[in-house]
Amino acid sequence: MLIEYAGGIDAKLAIVPTASVQNPKLAMEIIEELWIELGVNPENVIKLPIFADQRKNGEESQGDNEDLLKILDGVTGFWFTGGDQYYTHKAFIRKNGTDTKILEKMKHIYSSGGVIGGTSAGAAIMSSVMIASGNNMSALNSPAKYGYEDYEDSSKDSGTYLRLVRGLGFFTEGVIDQHADSRPRTLRLIRAVIDSEENLSMGYGVSEDTAMIYNLESKCITVKGIGAIYIIDCSNIKHRKEKDSLTFQNVILNVIKEGDSYNTVVKNIEFRS
Repeated sequence: MLIEYAGGIDAKLAIVPTASVQNPKLAMEIIEELWIELGVNPENVIKLPIFADQRKNGEESQGDNEDLLKILDGVTGFWFTGGDQYYTHKAFIRKNGTDTKILEKMKHIYSSGGVIGGTSAGAAIMSSVMIASGNNMSALNSPAKYGYEDYEDSSKDSGTYLRLVRGLGFFTEGVIDQHADSRPRTLRLIRAVIDSEENLSMGYGVSEDTAMIYNLESKCITVKGIGAIYIIDCSNIKHRKEKDSLTFQNVILNVIKEGDSYNTVVKNIEFRS
């Protein structure tokens, strides 16, 4: 789908492997091989060499590298790999919270008709508010934390508490979460919406082997794949937050599958006939 929306097999596409801490080169090779099998010209596949900086207090964000900025000329599609979204956040958002030059260029390409896609951590970074860690239990029984200042390692951090940070901001209609039907995350998504500090009311959970496709012009979401998109509407939620507990009511859960569409403006679902 990304190839089609980016302009077809002659489009110039970029792989962003930053979240893939363990083996970013392998992650890029797998995606490149898949694209070539689908007919993309190998010369049009760009591997953006912004890899995970594992120094927690490293230098300024790599996303301001002028040389890397130039290689994105003509790119109409980006694919963010999975892994740990901490490293993507660190690479493309400056310490002061502003967008790096490369992120600014990506957003310009996107607003001009380009396509941005990603899987797992590469999906989590799409929204303005990003879930960095946590599960249902921690979301219900622990206060949320904000920012990455005291973040250590995702394998230790993931179940400790809900952590919210700034995402890359391609999607502004709510909070995106992933692995929605294979991991205990629905309640953490609700808590993320409540605690987002951006007056958001919507959350979107993406199933495995499923794409949530958002059209920037129509503001509509469609689905591709075998799973579903879980749309959580907290517009009329009533909740009580204590120090170590959250209870709530009046949350609306909608589920759409392939062939259905959801208009994020009027909050209307059209089911396939």
